[in-house]
Amino acid sequence: MKNVNELWLKRFRDYIKELSKYSRYILNDHIKFVLVFAFGGGAYYYQQFLKTMSPNFPAELVISILFSLLVSTGQVMTFFKGPDLLYLLPLEKRMKVYFIRSYITSYMAQIYLLLIFLGIAYPIYKKFLLGETTSFIIFILIIFLLKGYHLFISFVHTSNKGILNWGFDYCVRFLSTFFFLFSLLNKWYSLIILLPILLLATYAILIQTISLNKRVQWERNVKLDTTRLSNFYRFANMFTDVPSIQQQVKRRRWADPLINKIKTNNAANYLLIRTFIRNGNYLSMFIRQLLVGAFVIYLVPTFVGKLIIGFIFLYLIGIQNMTILKQYNYHLLWKIYPYTNVGNRKSISTLLYILLIICTLVFSIIALIMLKSIVSFALIVIVYTLFSVWFIKFYVRKRLNQPQQL
Repeated sequence: MKNVNELWLKRFRDYIKELSKYSRYILNDHIKFVLVFAFGGGAYYYQQFLKTMSPNFPAELVISILFSLLVSTGQVMTFFKGPDLLYLLPLEKRMKVYFIRSYITSYMAQIYLLLIFLGIAYPIYKKFLLGETTSFIIFILIIFLLKGYHLFISFVHTSNKGILNWGFDYCVRFLSTFFFLFSLLNKWYSLIILLPILLLATYAILIQTISLNKRVQWERNVKLDTTRLSNFYRFANMFTDVPSIQQQVKRRRWADPLINKIKTNNAANYLLIRTFIRNGNYLSMFIRQLLVGAFVIYLVPTFVGKLIIGFIFLYLIGIQNMTILKQYNYHLLWKIYPYTNVGNRKSISTLLYILLIICTLVFSIIALIMLKSIVSFALIVIVYTLFSVWFIKFYVRKRLNQPQQL
């Protein structure tokens, strides 16, 4: 590379190219249809929720906590790679422009998420008379400034060795921001509002002073960037083959009794069960989606709404786990087993049946508790079961029979 600017531009273009390459498989027609459906349903039920909100709803507290979390989290994408530990180390003193451009790019990327949540919070802001439209615009500008502040402090904290403990750093910034936003929304005295501002400013000066003449934490930054990209690869692997994916395996000793009780002579089943339980992605994501789906079904008041939400989460869980064996397509040792693709597809179908049956039972029990109707419970079980059978026998089989080339 001729200079640092050219290096950053190449890294940024490579990163965007990598995201674009897999995004066209993630945002396929099926996912777009589900997203449109989910957005429409979510907007409708959010509108109904606003109409039934109690006047005693703690709007100031909820908005303060939400945006304190949003502005306090997030890190700068430096686009570093493993070899940079060796080759960029001599250029450390010339990397200031590189870091500035990375900071600006990361800030602009994270602003989009803030805009989405600001749009969601605006109806609550108006309903509880926290201010007029003009004051909300000022509130948006304050949120943007706070995001820039926290992103800068987070970058200084993670980029320079010898700064304060990460947990302490995050707590100080989060609590100060929360107190500032809460006092601002409650229209407290100006002197009280100024206290957290002074604390944040003092903390920023302290962090900058401590970080002077400190070396860049190359290992830390490389780890953050590689982890971020690996998470995206694992997500994209649910929709297509990702040859460069690096799986993380967790021991999970608590699952040993369960695994040992499962007897099978099929190599694909043997590997599949252990991959699902001990892979760092599949089991944890399944549990999260199951709990979130159950919670949303609990909140939605109508029978049709619960049915639709269940369809969406059954589809997402099925999509997530249908490609579980594809990560071994590029594993040489896997090729030595004398099992055909047909046998592998049967193993995947068996796993999906088990997972979707668990989801069907959990979602149906939640619906029964809320609707208090045996007929509705039976209908939901039947419809979810029929959907699961259709999804596995037709959709999954078609997707597995059509390998995608990148």
